[in-house]
Amino acid sequence: MAPRLSRLGRSLAILLATLVSGSELQGAESLQSFLDHLLQGKQGAVIVSNPRTGQILSIWNPETALQEAYPPGSTAKLVVSAAALEEGVITPSETIMCRRIPRLLGESYRCSHPPPDQPYDLGAALANSCNYFFSELSTRLPASVLAHWYAVFGFGSANATGEDTPSGQVRIGDEAKGKALAALGEQRVTATPAQVLLAYSAIATQGRVFRLIKPGQRQPPSLARVVPLRKRTLVVLGDALRECVQNGLCHGAVVRGVTVAGKTGTAAALDGSGTTHAWFVGYAPADSPEVAVVVFLKHGTGAGNAAPLAGQILGQYFAQKSRLR
Repeated sequence: MAPRLSRLGRSLAILLATLVSGSELQGAESLQSFLDHLLQGKQGAVIVSNPRTGQILSIWNPETALQEAYPPGSTAKLVVSAAALEEGVITPSETIMCRRIPRLLGESYRCSHPPPDQPYDLGAALANSCNYFFSELSTRLPASVLAHWYAVFGFGSANATGEDTPSGQVRIGDEAKGKALAALGEQRVTATPAQVLLAYSAIATQGRVFRLIKPGQRQPPSLARVVPLRKRTLVVLGDALRECVQNGLCHGAVVRGVTVAGKTGTAAALDGSGTTHAWFVGYAPADSPEVAVVVFLKHGTGAGNAAPLAGQILGQYFAQKSRLR
């Protein structure tokens, strides 16, 4: 009798695993259909992944998502924030008063957030995407140090999937204006949507970054890098990304019943056309992340276009998860 029960147990285990796999597959297919419908007529890319494993849950326009590099705009302020804290050039409580127009960059980079009634600390500056603050902060970091921290977060690395994929570039001159532009993710800093997603996944996972696993591929998680950040830095950055969505410029990504953390970006196109690229990248739930998303649009703004799409995508993910329970 015991062997028969053992065989029955094994059969039930196999059946249960099949049912679970089928549910996950059904959810992924449903999310993919949602993306395909939501993004009709748009140009850009979207990746939805599990930051704890690197598994891509859904992807729209994979060639752009994995192989095309663009200026990341204000999403790069995460890297600059981490660099400044880790290098000790600013404390979490130190403040700088926003003067609206960065003295190193001029009117073209005027701050888009509401005029503040008090100086920003680093967390508030990140949540409100203050160009003035980060332009000033760039003067405290040598170009080589700034480039180092971009590399730590995976910018300029062809390691997003473990394959030989384009990696963008990070070229920062020693002049003050060049550093200020790099701090805002403009011009000579470019990255693929996959690289931007993995940079933010480092905050979601407390520093452990896993290579992306393409849909349909069955393989164990593969650690791409460990981003060595102190606990205090992770807390400051995580709180700022949460605040950005709840009360800052990323409010379009809010999902009812779920705390989302993330950051928008708007970057000037490199062709000189005046077009701007739109970004949102983030993860949820903020306290125990299970899903990460990057939205990149070739035309638009982060707050006005990318963040609302990310909110809809994350809302769909959690609605499907609830239905599959």
